[in-house]
Amino acid sequence: MIYTFDSAMTGAPVLSGSAGALRALVKACLVDGFGAGAVATLTVAAGIATATFAAAHPYRVGSVSQFAGATPAGLNGQKRILSITTNAVTYAAPGIADGAATGTITHKVAAAGWQELFAGALANVLCVKPTVPEATGCVLRVDDTGTINARVRAYESMTDVSTGAGPTPLESQLAGGLYWPKSGTANATARPWYMVADERGFYLALSPQGTDRYTLLYAGDIASLKSGDAYGYLLTGNQADQTALTTVPDGCCGWSHRSARSGAYMVRAHTAIGQSLAMQRLGAHHNGSTSDVYAGTAGYSLGTYPNGPNNGLMTGALELHGLGIRGTLPGLLHPVQDCGTAFATGAIVDGTDDLAGRRLLAVRVAPPSGAVTPGTVFLDITGNWSR
Repeated sequence: MIYTFDSAMTGAPVLSGSAGALRALVKACLVDGFGAGAVATLTVAAGIATATFAAAHPYRVGSVSQFAGATPAGLNGQKRILSITTNAVTYAAPGIADGAATGTITHKVAAAGWQELFAGALANVLCVKPTVPEATGCVLRVDDTGTINARVRAYESMTDVSTGAGPTPLESQLAGGLYWPKSGTANATARPWYMVADERGFYLALSPQGTDRYTLLYAGDIASLKSGDAYGYLLTGNQADQTALTTVPDGCCGWSHRSARSGAYMVRAHTAIGQSLAMQRLGAHHNGSTSDVYAGTAGYSLGTYPNGPNNGLMTGALELHGLGIRGTLPGLLHPVQDCGTAFATGAIVDGTDDLAGRRLLAVRVAPPSGAVTPGTVFLDITGNWSR
């Protein structure tokens, strides 16, 4: 299941240049959920449940809610939201008889089902991993004791909050781990963010200057070309503090680079031998005039949006190269054409053809500051992401 979260949702965690802010955000989305409250009424008609609330709710069409306390019991659990109004939402309730539910009914934005390790062991440090058996089982450690950035590293496994095997990146590759930007200022000013996650990986879009210019980061299992890839876990991030950068953030997944290799690491090579391996991110259709460029801008490929022959938005995968093509980033689509300003962050596009039935979330990717033209990428918020 795909889970979507953003900073404008009622009750969402606030991202700022404060210690612990990013840790709280990641934990809320992956482990705990947020926006909990009471359901005023819950009724079923023709297989559709309608929940009403006494005040504003946090949901978007396509987001996932966790309901509890209702009778019939089939109305409880994680439910994808089908439609919304100011004070009500609907979701599918197949097989449930028409009528009003009873009980003390509660709701919250559902978490993506990850597990926290070593809870409370070290202030403002978070260690999380997927719980599904098909995942690689690697652990993400977020050290959010700083203000404008958090420092992140993956491990193959961990024995306590500060000790683990297979650190990624290695200390020799980047001392202290990668940088995840929070805010260009060390204060409580709120910054916008988006997260799209499933049970094995997540994208986190952060805007450290508070504008429509996001750094898009990824942590989790990739769509590997190697069957049963036990070390197919990727972590992206910046190589330094880039909260006020005017060029391109190292770790941004909207970037395709034919000449550079930094900001993306896998825990091991496909041979399963050795340690952390630096990866190159290269758009499958990046064959334009510019070697290193944002997707959805001039120089990435050929032509402009929309594509003349079919009036369409054409997209391709982001490949990971390291000792060969390892795989792709799941659920991420790079536009082939120059999209200009056609899509703002948060815009939803309905897929067609091989993406029929999918809803795509636009993210404007760019340096936090400066004159570099923002690119555009799309995240599949319907899924499932193939792996």
